[in-house]
Amino acid sequence: MSLAVACAFLCAGHSHAQLYKWTDENGKVQYSDTVPPAATDRARKELRSDGTVKRETERALTAEEKRLLALKVAEEAKAREVQAERDRKDKALLATYTDLNDFDRVRDRALTNLDNDIRTLTQREAFLVKLLATPEGQPLPVDTTAVAMTAPVPEKSAPAVAGKPAAPAAPAKVAAPKTNSARILEAKAELPRVTDTLTRKRRDRGDLVTAYASERLRLANLMDAERVKLASAKSATPITTQVGPVKK
Repeated sequence: MSLAVACAFLCAGHSHAQLYKWTDENGKVQYSDTVPPAATDRARKELRSDGTVKRETERALTAEEKRLLALKVAEEAKAREVQAERDRKDKALLATYTDLNDFDRVRDRALTNLDNDIRTLTQREAFLVKLLATPEGQPLPVDTTAVAMTAPVPEKSAPAVAGKPAAPAAPAKVAAPKTNSARILEAKAELPRVTDTLTRKRRDRGDLVTAYASERLRLANLMDAERVKLASAKSATPITTQVGPVKK
């Protein structure tokens, strides 16, 4: 339907009918009082009786366009989640530390504890390696890395019964010393665990140093931003001078 026919349609007493305008697959503008099936996915306009646009309908998206749109929506939602998490961490940083010196104390304490673990594990690993390298028939080295053994706790005496003396406490049980072969077997089983733990602790320390450096820089920037914001708020506050009565 041409534009002239469309105008004639509108002027011929069909003001109550709907008129749609769209472009067909050949790029030609079409007018109709109904939307044909071939044009349902195309962009179109619904016209009033005076020819003005009442409503516009965008063309339907292709499958690829729908996929890209869904991907964009998912990425935007993920970005909002990341920003919300960043804002939460920033708020927690400012609420946790009063200044950078406070942050440094917490960092140093955490690294010191980790360094102590690494030192203990390093000594233990060296002892186990030395023990396993001891030639057969030679006395095994003394384990100086083990935690000090606590004295065996004696068993409690049986409660006294009226008219009878309390039964004597049983002698403390002392563990029999381990044979060299047993110590070697235990060392062989323990060494891989100690080495794995030591490797993980060293890796954790590197990650922790990197994380603390990043968090410290972030905290410094946040504190600077807070100071600037506070200074701006103060400068924007009008200074009012109270004028008292004039003395004669």
